Amino acid sequence: MEIRQLRTFMSIVSLGSFSEAARQLGYTQSSVTSHIQLLEKELGVSLFERMGHALMLTAEGERLYGYAEQITRLDDEAHAALSQQVEPIGTLNLGMSESIAAYHLGSVLAEYALLYPQVKMRLRLGTGTYFQSLLRKNLLDLALFIEEKVPDKDLTVHNLWTEPIVLVAAGSHELAKVDRMDEKLLAGQTLIVTEQNSRYSTLLEEEMEKSGVEPLRMLEIGQIQAAKSFALRGLGLALLPQAAVEDEVKQGLLKILPWQGKNWNMHAYMVHHKDKWLSRPMKLFMKLLWERIPGEAGKEGRHAGANRSKNKTGR
Repeated sequence: MEIRQLRTFMSIVSLGSFSEAARQLGYTQSSVTSHIQLLEKELGVSLFERMGHALMLTAEGERLYGYAEQITRLDDEAHAALSQQVEPIGTLNLGMSESIAAYHLGSVLAEYALLYPQVKMRLRLGTGTYFQSLLRKNLLDLALFIEEKVPDKDLTVHNLWTEPIVLVAAGSHELAKVDRMDEKLLAGQTLIVTEQNSRYSTLLEEEMEKSGVEPLRMLEIGQIQAAKSFALRGLGLALLPQAAVEDEVKQGLLKILPWQGKNWNMHAYMVHHKDKWLSRPMKLFMKLLWERIPGEAGKEGRHAGANRSKNKTGR
């Protein structure tokens, strides 16, 4: 039994004919007939009978009409209550790369929490590969991470900004004063990366392999702050998102090495599954994000959001 079938049934009773109900509701007459036939089949009763030219309710039809009034009224009240709800509620499951959460969107997360205190926000830190798996299992609503590219066959992908990846050393390091930095100077050095099998560390390894260069060792450290700490102590060269080291570079504690080879620039993406229903907490987070992203990415996101709102159908 569907709400639209009950509404069709009530319209026929009110207007006195199938054809008039079809015209009023914008259906074909065959659709109206189908709605009633499906109702009758499901309930196992006849709802109408004809007395000459007059269309009359059967006893079962009269009983159903009372229930139909109650059901449709509750349906209207539910939609009105939810659409007018000032304070959104629910849960927002987010996945973010550490660099995005800590160095880009910390203020957005804090603002969202202040604006919508009834939304329970759950934040996981991790990598793009991990998040894509969770999105496909419907264990995340949205994921924001840095990657070279994202397969979009079953994912909706929004490109947020370009994320420069830089090689840094302590100001006291022997390579901090070089004018040109290439893979040959990495021979015998300790390299510090934050994510196992991250695309930018893979690109660096590929360049060294092509040149026959081997580092002294590669340290895989799971957190950016820890990797920075190692680099600050002069324990190696760290490959990190530029946003994560800007303060230390300004203070002269770290130096961005002038890399001459292929750049390792990645992109920051916001991703959700293409079949994911966009809840109100999700929509409000995406709207806030687009408003706070400067430049062309923010403009494109706001424009896309407006188009999605115009093209959205259904309730």
